[in-house]
Amino acid sequence: MAQHEQQRFINRLANEKSSYLQQHAHNPVNWYPWSREAFEKSRTENKPIFLSIGYSTCHWCHVMEHESFENNEIAKILNDHFIAIKVDREERPDVDRVYMTYFQATQGGGGWPLSVWLTPQLQPFFAGTYFPPSGDRRYNRPGFKEILLNLNEAWSTKSNDIIDKSKDAIEKLTKAIEKQAASIETDPDLPSNTSVQTCFAYFANDFDDDNGGFGTHPKFPQPVNFNFLLTHAALNHQANGKVDTSQLAIEITKMTLKKMSLGGINDQIGKGFHRYSTDDRWHVPHFEKMLYDQGQLAVSLADTYAITKDELIGQTLRDLISYVERDLRHSKHGGFYCAEDADSLSKKNDKQKEEGAFYVWNYDEIYKILPEKHADIFCYYYQCEKTGNVDPMQDPHDELKDQNVLITNGDLQSAVEKFKLENINQAREILTKCHEVLLAYRNENRPRPHRDEKFLASWNGLMISGLARAACVLQEPKYTRLAEQTIAFIRTHLFDLSSKRLLRACYIDHSTNQIEYTESKVNGFLDDYAYVVQACIDLYEANFDEDLLIFAYELQQQQDEHFWDSTKNRYLSTDGKDSSIILNLSDDHDGAEPSPNGIAALNLLRLGHYFDDTSFDNRLRLLFKSYARQLNKLPMTMPSLIRCFEIYSQGMNEIIIQSSNNEDAQRIIQYIQTLFIPNVTVIHLNKTNHKLLQYNRQLTAFINEITEETKIFLCRNFQCQLPETAFEEFKKKLDPLILIYQ
Repeated sequence: MAQHEQQRFINRLANEKSSYLQQHAHNPVNWYPWSREAFEKSRTENKPIFLSIGYSTCHWCHVMEHESFENNEIAKILNDHFIAIKVDREERPDVDRVYMTYFQATQGGGGWPLSVWLTPQLQPFFAGTYFPPSGDRRYNRPGFKEILLNLNEAWSTKSNDIIDKSKDAIEKLTKAIEKQAASIETDPDLPSNTSVQTCFAYFANDFDDDNGGFGTHPKFPQPVNFNFLLTHAALNHQANGKVDTSQLAIEITKMTLKKMSLGGINDQIGKGFHRYSTDDRWHVPHFEKMLYDQGQLAVSLADTYAITKDELIGQTLRDLISYVERDLRHSKHGGFYCAEDADSLSKKNDKQKEEGAFYVWNYDEIYKILPEKHADIFCYYYQCEKTGNVDPMQDPHDELKDQNVLITNGDLQSAVEKFKLENINQAREILTKCHEVLLAYRNENRPRPHRDEKFLASWNGLMISGLARAACVLQEPKYTRLAEQTIAFIRTHLFDLSSKRLLRACYIDHSTNQIEYTESKVNGFLDDYAYVVQACIDLYEANFDEDLLIFAYELQQQQDEHFWDSTKNRYLSTDGKDSSIILNLSDDHDGAEPSPNGIAALNLLRLGHYFDDTSFDNRLRLLFKSYARQLNKLPMTMPSLIRCFEIYSQGMNEIIIQSSNNEDAQRIIQYIQTLFIPNVTVIHLNKTNHKLLQYNRQLTAFINEITEETKIFLCRNFQCQLPETAFEEFKKKLDPLILIYQ
C-alpha cells in the first residue's frame, strides 16, 4: 500500500505510546489495544478476538504487517468478523507469556509475531506465528486470509463447541503447569550437588570447539551460560577441584566471546552486538540490536576480562559501552532505549526496507569511500569480496546479494606482511581510520534503523549491571557515572512514589523532550524487580553508596509481598491483580533474558549477607527445593539458578573494610573490584558510612572500634579471621579465593 493511501486510515493505536502499536496506527485494520473496551465489544457482538503480539524491531512482524494488515481485503475480513487487538510484548509480557505458553503447549516452537484467536472470554482456541497472506506455499504455511475465513465459518456454526473446547484446553494446561511445579511438600530436599557437574558437563559437551558457542546454527550469545561457567571455574578452584575443569570453563567462555567479537554478530563499524548468528561461525546475524543483550554481554565480558586480562575482551567491552551510550541512551534523562531494528532503507529515497541494509558493505562502495591502499587492507582484514561474502543459502530473500558482512580472524600480522607495513601498530592505525571514515559515511548517507524509544525498568536494570561490572574491572569512573544516572532515571521515572511500586515502562515525548506514560500505568513485573534489585547491588559494589542497598532491600520486600507464591514456593511473573490475565505463570528457564527466579535467588543470597536477614535465606532454600526436581534432571535449562545454588553450597565470604583513611580504603576496594570472586560481599565502614547498621546489627562490633588505622576483615558467614592492617598481608589471605588463568 502506498504511503498516501495508508494515511487515509487511522485507528485507536494512534493514541498509544508504544512505537510498535504506533507502527500499526494507519493500517486499515480496526485495531484495539489490550483493553476492557475491546473485550466488551467482543462479548457484546459475540465475535472472536484476533490477537497479534509482536515488538517494534521484529522482522517478521513487519513482513506480516506489509503483506496482510495493510491489505484492504484482509482488513475487511478482520473488521467484519473479529475484534483485532495489537499487543507490544515488551510492554505487556504478561499477555505474551499466557498465549505463548498456550502455543508452545499445543504446537511446539514459538516466535513472533504471535497470532492467536480467542473467545470473548479471552481463552485461546487457535494459534500460530507468521502467516503469508495467501496459501501459496512459499513458507509451507496456510494463508492468513484462508485461516480467517475458515475460523469465521467455524465460529458462526459451532461457537459453543469452540468455547467449551477452549475452556477445557486452558483447564488442562493449568493442571499440567501446577503438576510440573513441585512444592516443598513433595520435594523436601535441596538439589543434589551433582546437578552442578551435570550442567557443566552438558555445556562442555555442547561446545563448538571450532567456532565457539554451543550447538549449531542459529547461534545465540547465551550470556547466562558464560556466567555459570565462570562461576563454576572460580568455585571449583576454591574447592581445590580439578585445574582442567576451571581452565576449560574459562576457555569456553573466552573463545566464544572473542569469536563473537571478531564476527559479523558484532557491528565492526558502530559496535554493539546483533541478536544472533544465522550460521555456525558468527558471520551473518539477524541484525536487530537489543538492550538486554548489551547489558548481559557487558557483564560476561567484564568478568572474563577480570580473569584473563585479554585485551580484545577488554576493548570489546569498551566498544559495547560506547555504542549504548552513543546510540541507545537519552542524553538528558539518562535512561536507555530498548532496541534498534534489523530492517532499514539502503538509501534515503528507497521505498522498501531490507534487513541489514544499514550494516553491510558493497565492495566497490568501500573503494569509493576509502583511499585505495586503505581499502585494500580493510577488505583483506574483513574478508570482503567483489561479489560479496554472504552464502546465498543464508540470504533466501537476496537482501544481502553482492554485500559484505564484516568478519575477521583478528590476524593483523598477516596484513602487515601482505601489505609490507612497518608493524602491527601501523595496521591498527589504518583500520581505525577506516572505521572512523566508514562510520561517518554510514551515519551521513544511510537512513538509520528504527529505534524503539521505550524505556523498560528490567532492561535498564540489566544495563546498569553491565556498566557497574565494567566500571569495576576496568576502573573506569565514567561507567559508574552512567550507571548512577540510569538508576536515578529508574527512581525518578519508573518508580511510583505513591504506591512505592516499580513501573514497567515509560516513553519520551519528542515534542517536549519529557517522559510520558500510557493512560493506565502498568506496574512492574517480576523481571523488573529482579533485574533492578540486582542492578542496585552491582552498582553498590562499584560506588559503595549504601542508599542503593537499602533501595534494593525495599524492592526485594515488595517483590516478596506481590509475587511470591507460598503454595509453589517460587515467584510468579505477575501480581495476579489483572483479571484479563487468565494464567498466572512463573518464569523458570533462562532464555534471551535470564530467569527472574534465578536472578531473584542470587539477590536473596547477596542481600541476606548484606542485611543479615534470615528470612531471605529461608525463602532462598524454599526456592531451591521448589526447583529441585528440575535442577537435578535438566540443570542446563536453568543456569542462573544452578549458578546461585553452587555459590550457596560453596558458601559466601564477607570482606569488611574498617577505615577512616579514604586513600587506604580505595586502594583495597579497587584491588578487589578488579578480581572475579563470585561468592564475596564487600562492606566499607567508616565514621559516616554506616547506614547498614540500622539493618545488620552484626556490623556494630566493627563500627565501635573504628580508628584511623585501617583494618581488613575476611569473614565467612560473619565468622571473621583476625584483621589485617597491611594490604599485602590481606592479599595473601585472599589469594585462595582468586582464580588464576593459565
